[in-house]
Amino acid sequence: MPRYYFDINDGRNERDEEGIHCASLQGAVLEAKKLLPAVAADEVPKDGERQAITVLVTDEDGKAVYLAALAYTGTWLIR
Repeated sequence: MPRYYFDINDGRNERDEEGIHCASLQGAVLEAKKLLPAVAADEVPKDGERQAITVLVTDEDGKAVYLAALAYTGTWLIR
């Protein structure tokens, strides 16, 4: 089973040194889709009203194979 790596950028780069085994590229994409909101749940409240978070999936050869992104924008309606 191939190993995929999930690098996170939430204003700073966090390289995944371990990776996980996935049965297929589709399985790795599903993992990225699950990881993104989990990261956002922890990071969005910390940094103002605008934030972008990405998960870059790379294969065992270091080749980028998928990118998932989530953007958050909060707008005050009263002050």
